[in-house]
Amino acid sequence: MRSLAITLLGLINTTSFHSTNHQIARYVLENLERVEYLSEPDLARACSVSKSSVNRFCKELGYPGFAQFQADVLRFNRRHAFKYVLPPAAPDEPLPAVPAPDDPTLLGRYCAAVARTAARLAANVSDETLRGLARDLDAYERVIVMGEMQSGDVAQMFQHNLFEAGRVVTASVYAKEQRELVSNLEPGTLVIVFSLFGRFFHRLEKQHGIVERPEGTKLCWITSCPMFTPASRPDLVIDLGVEKNLTAGNLAMEMVANVVTMHYWQQRNG
Repeated sequence: MRSLAITLLGLINTTSFHSTNHQIARYVLENLERVEYLSEPDLARACSVSKSSVNRFCKELGYPGFAQFQADVLRFNRRHAFKYVLPPAAPDEPLPAVPAPDDPTLLGRYCAAVARTAARLAANVSDETLRGLARDLDAYERVIVMGEMQSGDVAQMFQHNLFEAGRVVTASVYAKEQRELVSNLEPGTLVIVFSLFGRFFHRLEKQHGIVERPEGTKLCWITSCPMFTPASRPDLVIDLGVEKNLTAGNLAMEMVANVVTMHYWQQRNG
């Protein structure tokens, strides 16, 4: 099922939100524990599609029919859920020493720089803001995460971790897809943009024009360098306040994404 999950997430990313295949893939990913008890007509009713659409969906994924698809889904278990809980520190366990900035090894100096970045990030970003973003993941019907190049890697990692935590979102890492998604936003959509160098909206407006968003949408921007444009101002800006090199930028975005995922996991599981 692990490879099937990746296939279904890819389907989520490359099909229209209202398409038949998108609706089926999304329902299955969001209801893995229920699929065991569903017949093919049950799944069709749950997705508001025809039974023939479910059959066609299974065949397009390479299965002879629904029974074989269902059997593959049932092999899946959210085995990695434990990774969303920070391990408790033993009372008598000493904290590991942080390498000094003048450590003779490159690895030691790099780790020291990363530790400084983590401390700066914790000082710059409000944990309550990240908790609020985790609440938004459930408050909005549809969630789209975006990024390009290195930022796209963070967006896709965020999508996968959220899926493991129980929330299915769309990830978009190509400019053409992003323009189409942004120009066709519907009420009830949350968009989270990862942008290391802060030029996402400059590029988007240059190629697409002013981003018009309907009421009921929310735009969150996570960046190390917020460079605002006159028109497309996000509803929420999370300024990481760190540098844009290998010891900071992408790592800081990944840390923020991980904390949001852990907050989401805690919300769902008490």
